[in-house]
Amino acid sequence: MHPPVASSLSLVLAGSLLVSGAAWAQTSAQFEAQQQQKYEYSTFSAMSAPVVLPMDGKADWLTGLDVSLAGKIFPHIHMDTAFGTASTEQEELRTGHHDPEERDAVTFQNIEFSLSGRLDEYNEFFITYAAAVTGGRIDPIFEEVFWKFKNLPGGFEVRGGRVYNRFGIQNTYHPHGFDWIDQYLVNTRILGEDSMTTIGAEITWLAPVPWTSQFDVALGVAPKGEDDHGHEHEDEGEARYATEEAFFGEDEFMLVANWTNVYNYNDFHQFRGGISGAWADNVSGYRTSIYGVHAEYQWRENGFDPGGRYFRVRSEAMFNRFKVEDELVEGRNPETQQDFGAYLSLLYGLPNNLELGLRGEYVAGNADTAQDSRFRVSPGVTWYANDARTLRFRLQYNYDNSNERGTDHAVWAQVSFAWGGPEVR
Repeated sequence: MHPPVASSLSLVLAGSLLVSGAAWAQTSAQFEAQQQQKYEYSTFSAMSAPVVLPMDGKADWLTGLDVSLAGKIFPHIHMDTAFGTASTEQEELRTGHHDPEERDAVTFQNIEFSLSGRLDEYNEFFITYAAAVTGGRIDPIFEEVFWKFKNLPGGFEVRGGRVYNRFGIQNTYHPHGFDWIDQYLVNTRILGEDSMTTIGAEITWLAPVPWTSQFDVALGVAPKGEDDHGHEHEDEGEARYATEEAFFGEDEFMLVANWTNVYNYNDFHQFRGGISGAWADNVSGYRTSIYGVHAEYQWRENGFDPGGRYFRVRSEAMFNRFKVEDELVEGRNPETQQDFGAYLSLLYGLPNNLELGLRGEYVAGNADTAQDSRFRVSPGVTWYANDARTLRFRLQYNYDNSNERGTDHAVWAQVSFAWGGPEVR
C-alpha cells in the first residue's frame, strides 16, 4: 500500500472566543469528563457525534466495545467493501488508495486489524495493520504504530512513531471512519493517495482555556513510498512539470503544524475551527508548502446523551505551492506551481440510525502539471444496523465533472463491519 485561505476561519475562531461564564456553567459533567479524556473519544476520534456510546467497562462481545486483555489492550477489526458501476473505467475516476477499484466488481477497500493500549493514565499505544485489495493483490502495511505519553505537566502530550498527521480533520481518519465511500478530492490531490504520514515525534499542547484549544507540531521524515501516489489517469506526457514529484520525498525532513479549537456553546451546539501547515522537500529536491483551513458545526438533539437527531456541516480548504523539475527545458529554474481545493460535507442523522448526506468538492487543477480541474457532487444515505455503529450499509451517487473527461456518473454501495471500541488517537 502506498500511503500516500483563511477569512472564513476568523469567523469560526471569533465565535469560539465568545466564551461566557454562564455558557460554561451549563456544560454537562459528561462533556467535562470527555474534555479531560476520561472517555476514549478525543478531539480526532472519527465519529458523527461527539459522544456515541461511552465505554463503561462492561465487555460486549457482539460489538467488541470494552473487550480487552486485562483492561489494558483493546482489539479492533474493520472491513469495508464496495460494489458499483460508473460511466467510464473506475481507474479514471478513483484518486484514493481505498477508493473502489473497478466497476461491476466487489472491492475490498480496507481490511484492518488494530490494537489500542491503555496502560495507565500516562501511557497509551496504537498499532494498525491494514490492506486494500488492489489489482487482484493484497498489499498490507502498518499504517500507524505509535506510543503516546499523555497528561504530562503543562497540558502536553507526545506521540512517537509512525502517525497520521493531525492536518485538518479528514487526514487523521482511517477508511472505517470515512463519511463517504471514497476519499475527498482535495485530500488526495494535495496530501496524497493515503493520509499524509510522519515517522518521528508529535508534540501536542492543550491550552489552559475553557474550551479545547489544541496545538500539534510533528517533526520527522516521510515514510518510504510516500511519494508513489496513484494518479494513473493523468497524462503526464503532456505535463511541463511532473506533478507526482510535488509530494514529499521519502526520508525527507517534515514539519507539520495544526491548531484546532473545539467549543461547545452548550450541550447541543458544537463548533470547530482551525488552521494547518506542512513543509518538506519534494521528490525533485525543491520545497513543497501546504496550507489548510478547517471548520465544522454540529447540532445534537439529545446533547451529549446518545440517540436523537443530529446535523453536521464540515468543510476543509487546502492550498499548496511547489517547484518540481522542468520536463521541457533541462537545467532551467522551474517556476512555482500551485493548486487549490475544498469540500463541503453535510450530514443529517435520524433517530432510526438513518443518515442522509450531501457532499460538494472542487479542485482547481494546473495545466503545467496536467492536473485537471474537477467538480464532484455526491448525495448519499447510510444506515447503521445498531447503536454502536459496528455494521453499516451505505449508498452513494457521484456526479463527476472534469475539464479533461467531461461528465461522468458513478453509483456505489458499501458494507462496512467494525468490531471493537474507539481507538487510541
